[in-house]
Amino acid sequence: MSRLSLIWDGQWLMWATGESDEVARREISNPDMVSEVLRALHHQAGSGGEVIYAEWARAATAVPPGILPNAVTMDELAPLHELHHGATKDDTTLHMHVLDEAKDAPWLVVEGEVVWAEAVQGIFPQAKHVPLVHALIHDSVQWHRLTPCQGWSFRVDVRESGAVMVATSGESLQWIHHMSRGISAEDVLYAMVNAAHRGGAELHDCRVRWSGEEALTSGWARFMEVVSSDNNRNGKSTSTWVALFQSLHSCA
Repeated sequence: MSRLSLIWDGQWLMWATGESDEVARREISNPDMVSEVLRALHHQAGSGGEVIYAEWARAATAVPPGILPNAVTMDELAPLHELHHGATKDDTTLHMHVLDEAKDAPWLVVEGEVVWAEAVQGIFPQAKHVPLVHALIHDSVQWHRLTPCQGWSFRVDVRESGAVMVATSGESLQWIHHMSRGISAEDVLYAMVNAAHRGGAELHDCRVRWSGEEALTSGWARFMEVVSSDNNRNGKSTSTWVALFQSLHSCA
């Protein structure tokens, strides 16, 4: 097994191996089960393979490098994240990443669960953390490079459990957002429309590439071009996650 990819959404642990289009998952009823499932996967994967891991729909903040000192540390980034999202809870850790593919290379701060991060690192010390919002930004930038767009390019993963959302203009990051369980297609559309209007983008020039659950994209095509990333549906409930795992692999 050359690669193991993991996504944790707070209830389900999902994973994909190698280049497979199959996604497996296990419901986690208590925190101890996370390490139990990871140990079983370690037995299958061995200790030397590539491991990447992410968390679903966690709060994130993008920080322009111009307002930061030359030596960027979490001490500078954490207060800026908390300014937008409130004080970090005791069970939450912060990860920092530089977004090299975006113009001006902004910094990304993204929340994660301490229990999840410690469990993964304890069993797979070689594991690389790749925030899902980073993977979607990578997708959006690559989309523009292949097919340039005059307006904003949105990349959205949307589900009953929430949404992860980004927008770029050319290769410049414009917006990142996440939404919680209980959303509707109209809620997600309103968030994109509102972000475009605040950013001065003409909505008819914008486009969105989505993955996840198609029912939650209803009505979007009235306002902008809508493109699906989901090309590997096989009837399984986990197949809606395939495109997101592919985005994770591409970014990693």
